[in-house]
Amino acid sequence: MAAVAEPQVSPQEEASLRRDWRLFTALTFLFWFGFNVYSGVFQNFLRDILHAHELQLGTLESIREIPGLLAALLAGLVVALAESRVAALGLVIGAIGIACSGFVSGFTQLVLITVGWSVGFHLWTTVQPAITLTLAKGKEGGRHLGRMSSVSAIATIGALGLCAIAQPILARYTSGAATYSCFFVVGGVSIFIGGLLCMRLSHHAASGKRERLIFRKEYGLYYLLIFLEGCRRQIFSIFASFALILVYKVPVEKMLLLQFVNAILIAVTAPRMGKMIDKIGERGPLSLYAVGLIVVFLGYAITKTLWALYALFLIDNILFTFGVGFNTYLHRIVRPGELTPCLAMGTTMNHIAAVTVPVGGAYLWHTTGNYQLPFWVGAAIAAVSLVATRWLPKGPIPASLEESVA
Repeated sequence: MAAVAEPQVSPQEEASLRRDWRLFTALTFLFWFGFNVYSGVFQNFLRDILHAHELQLGTLESIREIPGLLAALLAGLVVALAESRVAALGLVIGAIGIACSGFVSGFTQLVLITVGWSVGFHLWTTVQPAITLTLAKGKEGGRHLGRMSSVSAIATIGALGLCAIAQPILARYTSGAATYSCFFVVGGVSIFIGGLLCMRLSHHAASGKRERLIFRKEYGLYYLLIFLEGCRRQIFSIFASFALILVYKVPVEKMLLLQFVNAILIAVTAPRMGKMIDKIGERGPLSLYAVGLIVVFLGYAITKTLWALYALFLIDNILFTFGVGFNTYLHRIVRPGELTPCLAMGTTMNHIAAVTVPVGGAYLWHTTGNYQLPFWVGAAIAAVSLVATRWLPKGPIPASLEESVA
């Protein structure tokens, strides 16, 4: 393919693009700050206030992911809106639901309000990579995705730092659910402000005319990898942390510290991972990712040494930064105008796993009394993912293809 001459961009357009990057970086920070204030203490809220057990947690997570299963349909319904407007709508819906989560009086109420904010959450997370890649204008998409991951990690550091400092103070002056409600309201307000900033993004954040629903054979490998990634994400993110909390009785202070260290490591590694994928392509990094996941899952399935489990927890989350390769691979092969609907369909494929895996894994744990069984399943899934990554193309995206995507 012949190289396409890069069009001249006016100083006004360059200034507008830089402004959009600043706004998008700020709102990304605000979202992840607010969400991690919420999620940093949520599982302890389940244990301490609602006295939930592992089967209830798995059921809640499966129901919460139903809006993600419908992501392609949701994105299709709002196809007339620019991605930034879809993202803003999602942020506002999510903010309201998260802020109200601490005021529930029972598990059923929590399920209902969680499904509500999950609709907004999945609208935002579906279009967020598309906005990033659109603002990148087809250049160094992996680096920009990695940079946004770093921003989210820095936001997580700030959120967990706030939780660690505020938790003993709030516990002294409040009691029970009121302590957790303060965290949830702060998280909701932060996300709401992010939604307001999102409304100010310009035309640079819109990819143009979009198709409603996309399911082409040529995207089959992407959908398969995303489905397997959904299985992995759910098994580890739910059962690893809940095993530490429920089985090993790790208190909220240590869980916050663990997540804090994890966020620092991600902030350092994510931009470098994005640059590496731009340089060498997706096949090698995603293969290494799958091998690392096999090791981590086997570790959780075999060892009962707490410090080893801490280390595996951190390693898994560092490996998660390899995941930008899924979206750069899609960006490599996608047809014009199909990026956002393909990402939405990918979210749906991801959440087929997200709806079934938590309750299935929780059922295994609950009925056998063996929390390690879900991790054996995770190791098998990671092995399948390793085989699938061998079908990815070798080498980085050709320069001519980057220019044609811009």
